[in-house]
Amino acid sequence: MWKTTILLVATLLLAACAPVTSAQALEAPAESIEPSIDPRLSSLWIDMSVAPKVMNAFNRVATTRDIARADHVSLVDMLDQVETARRLVVFKNVTDAEMLVPRLADKMDIIGYNLEHGPSNRMDEQQDPVGSVRRARALADQYGMQLAFGPDHSFALDDGVQIAPYVDIFVLQVQRVQTEPKTVRDFVVPLVAKLRQANPKLEVSVQLRTEGDTKALADLLLSLDGVVDGVSILTDDDTAAVADALLAELRAPVAEVPTPQQPAPTKSETQAAMVETPTPATRRTAFATPLPGSPLGAGATELAEADPPVRSLLLLSSLTVIGIILSGVLTTVLLYTVKRGKRR
Repeated sequence: MWKTTILLVATLLLAACAPVTSAQALEAPAESIEPSIDPRLSSLWIDMSVAPKVMNAFNRVATTRDIARADHVSLVDMLDQVETARRLVVFKNVTDAEMLVPRLADKMDIIGYNLEHGPSNRMDEQQDPVGSVRRARALADQYGMQLAFGPDHSFALDDGVQIAPYVDIFVLQVQRVQTEPKTVRDFVVPLVAKLRQANPKLEVSVQLRTEGDTKALADLLLSLDGVVDGVSILTDDDTAAVADALLAELRAPVAEVPTPQQPAPTKSETQAAMVETPTPATRRTAFATPLPGSPLGAGATELAEADPPVRSLLLLSSLTVIGIILSGVLTTVLLYTVKRGKRR
């Protein structure tokens, strides 16, 4: 008889505790759930053009890892508005840098050397790219600065490996093909492997411009997870709105409620997602999708959308039910004990 009673009590307790667990989970305050951004995006440092209409947005999210970039020496005074990030000035020619850096040293932390084929760069520097970079390296060392190198596609492929040991940051220009993910990866992935072999301390970024779908740009960056360290953003006042949206994709937390119909990924699928391009829904999900059959299954998911007063009422009702059940169990046990004592 006692075994039957104990089994009955255990069964009732388990049945009573289940709704309380769901109610307590639903009652958890929203602030206890951290809004999430994909860590593979937030780990990228941002190197961004300075422009009046984007400076405030950049300062709001910038850290000491990020870079505010003056794409021309005429914009150098805008670097005075930078609050936290490092400051970079781009030069087309080492000769210009050697002449101007001594006057601008207190306004900048990084020398940017943008070597490209064409009339904007001195022909003697185009003919000796490695020697030109070595001159820029000597200038950076003289003033205790870093050196960022942003070559065009041809210089990157033909001379990048030889140049890598002399620079701190290597910027790969992919903005012209940024809507073609496969083309970008075919260029970036094998080249970065060679650059890092030549200089294991090298940091690499890909240069994008603020055009098109910012979610697609974010997904492109996710497809390069583990390959690059940062993203260099070309923008100006005309594309300030796109720049703000891209910054939001990279840094600002989001809290979109997911559609709880996909099962939780397995461990192997999660590991694979670190390499493959994840879907936008995975990247922007701020709340975990409940497992089928769990306390937060289909029924509980509907309750989770209820207002806080409703959830409080559910919790109170569950506690009341527990009290009634426990009182009944204790009364039953007590009556049984009294009857058994009288028989003896």
